[in-house]
Amino acid sequence: MVRTKAKTLFFALVTALVLGCSQPTPVPDPVPLAQPLRIERLDQDLFHTPPDSAAGLGLKLQARYGEFFRIYVEQILQGAPVSDPRLPMVLMRFAQDPDWRAAQNAADSVLGDLEPQRRQFEDAFTRLKALFPDSLTPRLVAFNSGYNYGIVPTSDVLAFGVEWFIGPDQPVVKLLAPENFPQYVKDRMRPGMLVPSALKGWLMVHYTRDVQGADLLTNLVETGKVMVLLDAILPEADAADKLAFSPQQLAWCEANEFNVWKSILDEQFLYSRKDEVVARFMNDGPFTNGLPRESPGHIGEWIGLRMVQAYLKENPKVTLPELLAMTDPQPVLRAYKPR
Repeated sequence: MVRTKAKTLFFALVTALVLGCSQPTPVPDPVPLAQPLRIERLDQDLFHTPPDSAAGLGLKLQARYGEFFRIYVEQILQGAPVSDPRLPMVLMRFAQDPDWRAAQNAADSVLGDLEPQRRQFEDAFTRLKALFPDSLTPRLVAFNSGYNYGIVPTSDVLAFGVEWFIGPDQPVVKLLAPENFPQYVKDRMRPGMLVPSALKGWLMVHYTRDVQGADLLTNLVETGKVMVLLDAILPEADAADKLAFSPQQLAWCEANEFNVWKSILDEQFLYSRKDEVVARFMNDGPFTNGLPRESPGHIGEWIGLRMVQAYLKENPKVTLPELLAMTDPQPVLRAYKPR
């Protein structure tokens, strides 16, 4: 199997052990949702349809999934326009592909009915509703993209590709081209990553302001806010599933927090707006360029989390909505004094 490119609208995979020196984020009391959450299974609706029933499949799925179905076929699969009469044939060709069918079979076996994940999502969104009473609770949709997209947050849908969470030891995962799916990415394809990854994607899209072109400091603080909010709505999840670090990488961060921060200051990176500087600390990779190979990629997420935790510890009366409304990163910077 060869995949020429791997795309993620927001494939937020996160790992690590609970931060030993961090302050726990206050957990809000949940507010019941208007109706129980359910996970709609576009993946099964497509892959479990017999080929002889394919003729009306496009219309059936469009009626069921609405605008998201158009996004799925045109942007995620890049198969055909939703109005194209050849769409049923395109969908069946995809669903009958041996590799993608193997991925779907693994998802059916490993993830089952997704009930544990559904409960986690529901608990998280009840806590988010407590913090932000006017917040939208999205539809949840599971799909199979053939490893094109992992997490897709739209305006009202939070969708995820089940094939990304079936486990790194699945034969279909081992066949993924290493130049597009390096081992550190495959290692994250665990079922436990599904809910934190999807929620992080939703929060990044809907609870951060646009910081494109901003300096590294602003990027650190904005991302740190999201990580603190993720802790608040998903407190029971292992922190190993909320940062894309291995336990060894997190231990390295804890042992070298001061040195990493000193390096940022010494190199005068903190107020840099250069894309390559921001990308060095915020983008994913096997390690952070310029730091030892024991470091994780996107180490800026962890630094940002530590900065915001320090600010909240120093300002315990600040609520999470107030925190997210802040636009000046300087108060957070003043509170952060790593040793």
